[in-house]
Amino acid sequence: MLTTTFILKQPTESQMALSNQVKESVAQATAHLRDALAFAARSEHPVTIASLSELLVRCESIESMDEIMEKYSSFGKSRNTNLNLGQE
Repeated sequence: MLTTTFILKQPTESQMALSNQVKESVAQATAHLRDALAFAARSEHPVTIASLSELLVRCESIESMDEIMEKYSSFGKSRNTNLNLGQE
């Protein structure tokens, strides 16, 4: 039986959120991949369609992971603040 273990470390501030430029670029790439997938669905081989779909899912997951990391960041900051208040 395979067991998955997560090792969580507190990311640095520079690792927390995607910059606006990266967000916009990923959004544009996602839009272009959607267009390519729409055209490919009409005439391309299934392998091409599957590859484009996989790329699209990966681009969309970047946006989702950014949201999760932002929530994790705010949770970590509030936790550190509460710990510091308890020590004083």
